[in-house]
Amino acid sequence: MFINEAMEAAMIQVGVGLRSAHYEAAMTPAPIDFVEVHAENFFAEGGVTHDLLMSVAEQYKISLHGTSLGLGSLQPPPLSHLKKMKRLIDRCSPFLISDHACFSWSDDGNSAVHAGDLLPIRFDNETLQAMTNNIQRVQDLFGRQILIENISSYIAFEGSVIPETEFFNRLCDVTGCGLLLDLHNLYVNAHNAGAKQPLDNVLATLTALDPHIVKEIHLAGIHDMAQETWIDDHSGPVSSDTWITYADAIRRFGAVPTLIEWDTRLPAWSTLISEASTAASFAMRALENA
Repeated sequence: MFINEAMEAAMIQVGVGLRSAHYEAAMTPAPIDFVEVHAENFFAEGGVTHDLLMSVAEQYKISLHGTSLGLGSLQPPPLSHLKKMKRLIDRCSPFLISDHACFSWSDDGNSAVHAGDLLPIRFDNETLQAMTNNIQRVQDLFGRQILIENISSYIAFEGSVIPETEFFNRLCDVTGCGLLLDLHNLYVNAHNAGAKQPLDNVLATLTALDPHIVKEIHLAGIHDMAQETWIDDHSGPVSSDTWITYADAIRRFGAVPTLIEWDTRLPAWSTLISEASTAASFAMRALENA
């Protein structure tokens, strides 16, 4: 390994999603670089959640992952909601801030209404402009770059006229935001669309993305890959094909921070840490062979 490659490999940061079942275990320092928390769970100004987050922040870097900004909505997220997020950012000084490329907000004629889910968007110029406006507003308020995650989608809109990769390339270039590339979501979408070779589809997606826009990677899995329809429930270990894709992504995008997501059928904390260790090993080998 050349010295510059060794230095880059040493800078790989790998973390895990922290869920309530693992709060106690996480208080004992583990060999990971960061934990991701869902921002909305910590919007309270004080109390137990505040103390918990501060305790976690003493052990690990914090990545704040929002689930409700709905930045692909034509209706922008309410200022009151953004202020809660800003207060949380100021409190815990996260090294990453992210949310999803999804539709969530609408207007019932009197007030903003949240759909309570991550709904898919049309990849067209109207949505691109709406997301551009929303992201610029949010980044101006936060004073920080945010990352936008590609989501799993179970329908395809006929009105989508821009390839998804081109959409994200343009969005990131115009706004200065980054892409949180969820490799598992790419597989879910390819499988559910009936792709004969999902691995080839996903690898082609990586090639079409501008390398400089990818600032984080999410890895996840499902417990039953024999299902006809895959549901993105983060219920299992990372699949072998996703590991292959991850190595290719690291070679293309560099040593970007990587997160292991596991939200349902939660394993032991030690299993998550082991998955994070596997990710670090894959990344380091990929960089050595880049």
